[in-house]
Amino acid sequence: MLQRRSAMPYTLRDSPFFRLRSRKKLSDLLHVSESALAKISLRNDLYARRWKHKKDKEVWLREPPSDALAVHYRPINIPDAGLKAIQSRIANLLGRITPPEWLFSPVKGRSYVDNAARHKGAKAFWLLDIADYFPSCTANNVAHFFRSKLECSLDVTAILIKLTTWQQCLPQGSPCSPILAYFSNLNLWAEIEHSVTQAGLKHSVYADDITISGPTVRKEVVWEIKKAVHKHGLNIKAEKELSLIDSPADITGVIVVGNQTKLPNRQMKRLFELRAKRHAEKDRVLMLMLDSQIAGRLAQKRQVEQV
Repeated sequence: MLQRRSAMPYTLRDSPFFRLRSRKKLSDLLHVSESALAKISLRNDLYARRWKHKKDKEVWLREPPSDALAVHYRPINIPDAGLKAIQSRIANLLGRITPPEWLFSPVKGRSYVDNAARHKGAKAFWLLDIADYFPSCTANNVAHFFRSKLECSLDVTAILIKLTTWQQCLPQGSPCSPILAYFSNLNLWAEIEHSVTQAGLKHSVYADDITISGPTVRKEVVWEIKKAVHKHGLNIKAEKELSLIDSPADITGVIVVGNQTKLPNRQMKRLFELRAKRHAEKDRVLMLMLDSQIAGRLAQKRQVEQV
């Protein structure tokens, strides 16, 4: 995760990956032996394929879902323990770079609530969602980041690509995919920032969600952003695109209305339902479970309303 640093700025050029030209130094940096890195580079059994339910986090499939159920599941490539440890180390090191103010995920210490709160006071909103975000972040894009932005040597870049990508893209399930999805699209984010700033608007990025807001959001600005997204090999989900004027906006699960942030009605309804169920419950164990769920939702409500 990207982390904010309260001390002096930490740029790409401060990264220990910057101008890394030695396999030995790479292995030392990743806390793994050179021989272990070499073995990983030759393996083709580094991931286990599973399918995760999009809404019920407890439901996983070991076999592909039927065509009728496929829309409810997301394929996940789970790295083996050794590779996962290395990927976590890469994510941690890259996460020490100071993020821009408009980036909220993956950023340690910034939440979906902070992402929504950035747009308080706006009258107009335009919400965009990038389709198939990780699969669309290609190994070539990741290679360009390590080679051109961090100026790693060719052999170091080749190893890093092997460690971080699978089947020519960022795998869903790797701990370093979120941060590399951001870094492998630095040119895209720069173009979007330029378009938004020139128009006098605000924007935020939360993983694959892009929100633009201001007094008005002109179609021409959104069109520039869409062109940039397509130019860099990504696509916008047409069904998720939404334009709002003088209307509450649901931004990453938080309602922004005027200068306030609130829980969505569906969340408030669930809280009322839990309270009613708790009032009618007689079993002490179930009562305690419901108390815990209610407390969690009340804490979420306070977090949303106090930003």
